[in-house]
Amino acid sequence: MAKSNQIAAIILGAAAGVALVKFFSMPKEEREEFCSHLKNQTTQLLDNAEDTVEKVEQYIDEFKAQGEDEWIDKIYILKKMFRSLYGSDRHYFL
Repeated sequence: MAKSNQIAAIILGAAAGVALVKFFSMPKEEREEFCSHLKNQTTQLLDNAEDTVEKVEQYIDEFKAQGEDEWIDKIYILKKMFRSLYGSDRHYFL
């Protein structure tokens, strides 16, 4: 694994850890609301599968266009993609 990939993996792992801590520190009602939002949004994405595939393909093309060592830009592209797909007025993890 290249050094930049190792750094990216550490950052993503740390972000996932913080998200889990934040999730489990939420009151039960907020956790249920968050999970409900994810389920509803996923259902919408599946119902509009063609549009979802097109969106994801655009982000993947943008991701692939980045250089091998431009992992920070790649992380931002993934962030944009997930915000586009699962965006919400509520900011659960911010």
